Amino acid sequence: MNVSIIVPTYKEKENISKLFDRLFKVFKTHKINGEIIVVDDDSQDGTTEVVNKYSKTHPVKIIVRKEERGLASACIEGFKSAKGDILLVMDADLQHPPEKIPELINAIKNGADIAIGSRYVEGGSLGKWGIGRKIVSKGASALANMLFSEIKDIKDKESGFFAFKKEVIKDVKLKPKGYKILLEILILGNYDKAEEVGFEFGKRSSGESKLGIGIIFSYISHLIRLLWASGKLAKLIKFCFVGLLGVGVNLGILYFLTTAGLHYMISGAISIEASVLANFFLNRAWTFKEEAKYVSLKKSIIKDHATRFIGILINYVALYTFTEMFNMYYMFSMLIGIIISTLWNFIGNVMWVWKQEK
Repeated sequence: MNVSIIVPTYKEKENISKLFDRLFKVFKTHKINGEIIVVDDDSQDGTTEVVNKYSKTHPVKIIVRKEERGLASACIEGFKSAKGDILLVMDADLQHPPEKIPELINAIKNGADIAIGSRYVEGGSLGKWGIGRKIVSKGASALANMLFSEIKDIKDKESGFFAFKKEVIKDVKLKPKGYKILLEILILGNYDKAEEVGFEFGKRSSGESKLGIGIIFSYISHLIRLLWASGKLAKLIKFCFVGLLGVGVNLGILYFLTTAGLHYMISGAISIEASVLANFFLNRAWTFKEEAKYVSLKKSIIKDHATRFIGILINYVALYTFTEMFNMYYMFSMLIGIIISTLWNFIGNVMWVWKQEK
């Protein structure tokens, strides 16, 4: 099998030659017949010149994009030009060890359709990540698990280091956002078996990490787009609409009771419970109308309250994490928390509150 290695780059001049040297050593040692395709987002830092120098003596080529930006779309551009039977994606910053490539290729040769370099299985490690980044990574994975239970057994679905048979994406319309191309392939691709190979996430040799508020919002919007592509978005839209009506109920009762003379803390507690009940019965009558026929009213009310209580905790954790650990403006942190807790509440309703009792 021939292998095409796709390497998206942006201002990676200091890393790319080191990566190439290690890659070609692996090629030679393990007798790998491969090519390297660098897709650069018009770095203008000398990356192109370094790649062109190597291309004179090695199977390397570069695609320079001047209009489009983004790691995931760069990968797709590389896929289009790849000649290999196996496509492999890795970063240029040396955080993905080239020495693990033979294991990924062997996993595919031995029957896997997708082989994932994983930080969460035996032999894998996050390296020297801070607690904040670990929380974000675990949270992202948990969110994807809740929304797409069909891939819940894959530990590192956000990995940027993976290989797959070219047929996996044949006739699949990939339109990813941001940096998580693997997630889209796992949800929309044509495959039977995915296998994970442990690797230790390395320290960036030079340059800066891309994690920031834009990446977080991009990831969330990507999940929502995948819900649409996979046909799961209709219920989420209904659920969110009901949630907005619940906000109206909350604020309306709070105003009415407080202006009538009740202490705002008491009227606040009543209005919150009223909005939770309003959401519950509206979802029961509309969003989950069919599912509600087979679920006990008493049990579903209790489950809904428990789900929403955890959603509130998630909201507060997100508010603290993004504000204190990532120095984000607290309003942005709260917005992230609201989005995540809403998705949590939705998945809790789908997988627990309205799940048919056996």
